Amino acid sequence: MKAGRSTGNPTGAQRARFDAIREAGCIVARSLGLGFVPCEIHHLTVGGKHGAPRRGHDFTVGLNSWSHRGEPFGGISAETCERLFGPSYARQPRRFRQEVGTDDYLLDLQNTLIDQHMRKVA
Repeated sequence: MKAGRSTGNPTGAQRARFDAIREAGCIVARSLGLGFVPCEIHHLTVGGKHGAPRRGHDFTVGLNSWSHRGEPFGGISAETCERLFGPSYARQPRRFRQEVGTDDYLLDLQNTLIDQHMRKVA
């Protein structure tokens, strides 16, 4: 990680948020009706720009490895990943925000999915 971008160690509540995000799966896949797809934790940044400081552990969303880092997964090609999930945040950030949503939209969607997930498992 680049110097100055670390958000420090997560609190217990923030680790619980990460667990809930992983259990709920990728928000891009969920919003496209593709069901559960494993995800990675993506930290949103100040101004939504690459290389900007992270907003903190409370500003996190779950993205599959294609949507997050532009890495195909599950034995499928990059072309198939793009066809299924749309643009990659890492490879095409402007197009990702236009087609998938802004950081604030993704955060709102993620928080809604966490609430729904927590009610389901309670």
